[in-house]
Amino acid sequence: MDPSDALGGSLTDAVVIVPGIMGSELIDEAGTVVWGLTPKVLASRFRLQGSRALAELRLATGEREGGTRLRPGGLLRFPGALPGLGGLEPYTTLLNRVRAESADPRAVSEFAYDWRLPVEHNASLLADHCIQQLRAWRSIVRRLGLPADPAEVRVQVVAHSMGGLLARAAVTGHGLSEVVRRVITLGTPYFGSVKTARLLDRGEGAPKFIPRDAARLLALTCPGVYDLLPRYRCVTDGAGLRHLTEADIGELGGDKEMARESQVRWDRLGLTTPQPPTGAWFAVVGSAQPTLQEVTLAGGVATYRESLQGTDHYGDGTVYRQSAAPLGLTAMPLPQRHGTLAKSAEAIAVVVDKLHGADTPPPLGTGQIGADIPDTATADCPLVVTVTGEDLLPHRVVVTSTNLETGRATHWPPGRREGATVVCRDGGLGPGLHRVEVKHGGWSAVSDLVLIVPPGDAADD
Repeated sequence: MDPSDALGGSLTDAVVIVPGIMGSELIDEAGTVVWGLTPKVLASRFRLQGSRALAELRLATGEREGGTRLRPGGLLRFPGALPGLGGLEPYTTLLNRVRAESADPRAVSEFAYDWRLPVEHNASLLADHCIQQLRAWRSIVRRLGLPADPAEVRVQVVAHSMGGLLARAAVTGHGLSEVVRRVITLGTPYFGSVKTARLLDRGEGAPKFIPRDAARLLALTCPGVYDLLPRYRCVTDGAGLRHLTEADIGELGGDKEMARESQVRWDRLGLTTPQPPTGAWFAVVGSAQPTLQEVTLAGGVATYRESLQGTDHYGDGTVYRQSAAPLGLTAMPLPQRHGTLAKSAEAIAVVVDKLHGADTPPPLGTGQIGADIPDTATADCPLVVTVTGEDLLPHRVVVTSTNLETGRATHWPPGRREGATVVCRDGGLGPGLHRVEVKHGGWSAVSDLVLIVPPGDAADD
């Protein structure tokens, strides 16, 4: 009998939690946290240091395959944000719940990694971690006399975003099929994200904005970011759709050679195949959120669209729905944004059921909505959130923002219907990192992080 099949008992498999991009702390040789900062420190860096805010995270040419000045610590402990890629919530709630389901907390381990480096590099480290975790956990099972045959115990992997790419590469490329019982991914960009291309875009003719400029300068040096470029046909080019090329990336202002090397890695790892991964895989997919899906290139200027050939497939605000669930892969769509997908009550309930080998019935929440929440804004302009969904009732749309430095919550004025949407505005948010939550009906609030900077910020070098 599968030791993790029966609900109601303790989970006896080992579980490895793999975060997404930006989801691991990075620490320098002196032990100082460079990424994974408190909201106050993170916001002040953008506010005071201009486009140099993330300079210490940039990779030198010789560091791009490993051996960097920084090392991964644990999983993210504070909310973080990288303008262009969005915000990311800590994994504390997910970790605590999975540990509560396990026969012993030692069954659950965190795999922190340097998310700036290639997926291929980190997948190899993940494979080693899974084998070591299983060996250690089997020893504990034997010593504690748990009701499980140590030889039958396996590893289950729960992976958010980029972490799912690591898991796929680790399982398919490092012989883990006999070790890993099940992989559960949340918002994994199996075929990449158009949002990554926009992050690398120099934005010719567009106004400069300190946070986004700082994030772009960092992203340009990170192979891990290039590994998230879209791998499906997303470029409109006269006759139809085609794939994004390394020449396109160079035209936008990215590094053509790094784009080429990333494609070589994807081909080598077998990540470009349209077939789902072999074995027991399950995907939680963000849905209903406005999500970039297509790009048009003309004279070095890109136009991004929240539809693909005129059809809006939606997604989680970062990964469009079909990219997060390859053909043939069983998936559960949940109306949530990318950075908070692994924190929502519905997603965690799905993860727990799957760890126990149980089927999850469709959630019964009503009032499924999407929320277009900017990742950055200035303090002198109202922050505008556009809410979409069927049967929207403006008086039932509740928007709250919380200053993550002070903990002060602000309840927004009622929104106004504009066509098929409800538009909510609040002009009272001061500089800092804020969590914006939008509620309508029975689902968990759709949530994301917004970095508010002082008015008049212009990018510097």
